[in-house]
Amino acid sequence: MSAAHEETEMTLTIRRLAAGGSVLATALAVAACGSTDNGTSSSSTSGGGPTVTARNFNFTPSTVPVGAGQPVSVTFQNQGTVTHSLTLDNGSGEVQADPGQTATLTFTAPGSGSLTFHCKFHPTLMKGSFTVGGSGAGGSSSSSSSSSSSSTANGYSY
Repeated sequence: MSAAHEETEMTLTIRRLAAGGSVLATALAVAACGSTDNGTSSSSTSGGGPTVTARNFNFTPSTVPVGAGQPVSVTFQNQGTVTHSLTLDNGSGEVQADPGQTATLTFTAPGSGSLTFHCKFHPTLMKGSFTVGGSGAGGSSSSSSSSSSSSTANGYSY
């Protein structure tokens, strides 16, 4: 084989390896962008619904106003350093997110009262509630001068 032919073959081999490396790098980059969807969550941010953030073993806000009987799409952002969940106490929904990830939970708000939630990984530290009525809820709330007691059943407060 002549020196010129060997140089041409070597150049072609180098080009093939470089092209294969580019394809492999692109495939790895695309695979790294995948999400861990468990059927009730997505990695996209919802528009217009409330946002609950998990950070430093707290939910912010911990009380979220919602409209009575309305569909609610909550954006759950994990700005902490460990995995957190937003788990409805009545068992009707849950999402979880690894650090730096966002998930969306959709549910129907109760007709009145509150729907409580917690982090399934840190249930004694991380608690909150979706409360019907109030500022920004899109529902009406009425006030009364009489006092009332509250009870909880199936994650709802009455």
